[in-house]
Amino acid sequence: MPDEKELSTPGGGTANQGPAARKPLPPLRSGSTGASRPPAPAMKPPAPAIPRVPAPPPKQEAGPPAAVPPAAAPVPAAAPATATAQSRPVAPPAPRTAAQAPRAVKPKQDKPPENDQGVWRMSRKNFLNVAGWFAFFSFLATATVGAIRLMVPRVLYEQPSAFKAGYPQDYVVGEVNEKYKDDYRVWIIREADGFYALSAICTHLGCTPRWLPSENKFKCPCHGSGYHKDGVNFEGPTPRPLERLKITLADDGQILVDRAVKFLYEKQEWSKPDAFLKFG
Repeated sequence: MPDEKELSTPGGGTANQGPAARKPLPPLRSGSTGASRPPAPAMKPPAPAIPRVPAPPPKQEAGPPAAVPPAAAPVPAAAPATATAQSRPVAPPAPRTAAQAPRAVKPKQDKPPENDQGVWRMSRKNFLNVAGWFAFFSFLATATVGAIRLMVPRVLYEQPSAFKAGYPQDYVVGEVNEKYKDDYRVWIIREADGFYALSAICTHLGCTPRWLPSENKFKCPCHGSGYHKDGVNFEGPTPRPLERLKITLADDGQILVDRAVKFLYEKQEWSKPDAFLKFG
């Protein structure tokens, strides 16, 4: 585009003319129709861009920090329309893996397997359970027996001290009768003028002496103590003679011996009436 101060002339030269002497150009005509076109508007040069400087932030006074407002709860998305959900194609379910596959249901068995030990399978846990229950029931049984035992009086059930030893005619004169030795530990001796009863308990340590007819004496097998036929000691460690027992006649005529009543030789009690039964 030629400069505003230099314009071309028909002769090819240039002339310096001022703005007042400049003539407008003729309008352009189209070759086909010959109609004139409106002149093009003059183009203005673009204005230079002015850079914008950001304004400094306002100063804030020091103070407590402002409370942060709580975050708004997320708004649940609206459910899709039924028509839209129904119009969408449904994808086929994905195949399950081995980990997600359902467990196979084990069929019930009418009979247990042959090698199944059941409750008799003894492990350490089962052994401790059995031992604990056994100890508990043992303690319970012991406590029950002890409580019942306290209800029963502690009485020694012994034979009565007095017993009948038959009729006087059943005995032979000069004989030591050992019929009641095992049951009552008593000897009954028949003399010509009556009877007397000796306790078959050794005065040394309580053993049961034996009657030796060939030697006519009582001999203790424990420590060798010896007694004559009348019960007086003469050998061994025994300290005193045998004890005599009370002997009388019962109402029915039988001999009655009472082991609870004793007569001692060292106290001169053998001469008492109940220590010797006169019969002749």
